[in-house]
Amino acid sequence: MTGHNPTHTTFSFAPPTDDALAWHLRLDDLAEKITQSFPGAFTQLQHELGPRDADALSFAVQVSDGEWLEGLATTPYEGMGSVMVLDASAAEAAVFAVWLRDSFIPSPELIEFTSEFALNNGDTSTWKLPRSGPAGEIAEALQQHIDSVGAS
Repeated sequence: MTGHNPTHTTFSFAPPTDDALAWHLRLDDLAEKITQSFPGAFTQLQHELGPRDADALSFAVQVSDGEWLEGLATTPYEGMGSVMVLDASAAEAAVFAVWLRDSFIPSPELIEFTSEFALNNGDTSTWKLPRSGPAGEIAEALQQHIDSVGAS
């Protein structure tokens, strides 16, 4: 699927565009759940990020032996936001996406994603994350997305 040199990109996970408040995202809750779920995780809250005042949470979590994933969650409006994993392979992002889907958001059908590759190619559509399945299956869906937007 990803070979020895997998493609890395930023993946963005968010609630459905027609229900942007579905997650009721609070960064302090996310930080707490990350540190409870990922031993050794790092989280840091930031304020006034970006062109419009927005709160943000930077984080780093270990997704496999010796492999760490960095991310950023932002809430430009109360209860509304998204979570990004930065410079990640599909397999690395899938570990976090499964955790987000199964342990943080209120329901598994409330998660969509896109990537830096898609956005850079002018594709603003979102993909539904599979409602179930282990990280390997989710990695396949993320890799299919990367392949379809011409990143590989």
